[in-house]
Amino acid sequence: MKTFALALVSAALVAQSPAPAPAPVDFSQALRAAGPEVTKLLAEFKNREAAARMESILPKSLPAWDKSKPETQMNSYTAYREYAYAYHLAGKAADAAGQWERAVELHNLAKDTAKTNADNVNETFPLIVKYFTDSAEGSKRTLAENADFIKELRAKPNPDAGDKQQLDLIKGEEEGIEKSLKSAEIFKGYIETAKKEADYYGKFATEEAAQVKDQVEQLETYKFKNDKVKFVEGIMSSKTFLDQQFPDKGEKVRYLHRLNVMDPSNRKVIKELETLTGVAIPVVGEDKTAPKGRKGR
Repeated sequence: MKTFALALVSAALVAQSPAPAPAPVDFSQALRAAGPEVTKLLAEFKNREAAARMESILPKSLPAWDKSKPETQMNSYTAYREYAYAYHLAGKAADAAGQWERAVELHNLAKDTAKTNADNVNETFPLIVKYFTDSAEGSKRTLAENADFIKELRAKPNPDAGDKQQLDLIKGEEEGIEKSLKSAEIFKGYIETAKKEADYYGKFATEEAAQVKDQVEQLETYKFKNDKVKFVEGIMSSKTFLDQQFPDKGEKVRYLHRLNVMDPSNRKVIKELETLTGVAIPVVGEDKTAPKGRKGR
């Protein structure tokens, strides 16, 4: 009796219908815990607390993107996505806290991490796509070559145990084609996602750098050139500037934090921030232990 031959699939490559592998457990857990907390802190206008929370989980360095085999490639792809997102969220929090220079650094880290991910994915994942595509094509050829045999087998009114085993193999081969094609599409999606994220984070890095450059130019052309103290005081002395420029409360708080970074001693900024947010802002240089009514030495 003719036997139906199955195309062999390498178990060492990637399982059918692959799922993303996790990033290093400790970091993944830290990000999973910190992300919602930071989002909540920002919504509550606790911008500096949010920035500090994100800084506390950022990795000191990143593991190399591992191309050695498909399983490690998946691990690296998923891990680098999480690292890039962490840098991005930290950059947003730093920006909201007025720490714009640090935000530039963090957004650049997000951009570079995402680009590294995209570059490596673009190099390695097409090979996995090809593997699954070739596997599906091989199975299709096997089925086509055995089409007459399969037709006869399925027409039998009373298949015996051997026939039933062959039918199960044929069914598995047919299902394997669908799974292989689905897996190929999944990996194509990973390639596209990595590219989109690299572009997305790159825009934030560009915008943050432009914002810092714009403020540097403002200070350069200010009548008291590069005098941050007078610059901040001039803004705070205007009764309408902040309301006109920042009708949104969140944006006003964000800019006030920036003014506080530029001149931490300006009490008008501190008072306005505390009034808007209910969050205490320390006065730089003030001795908290000094008796009331007297300046600390």
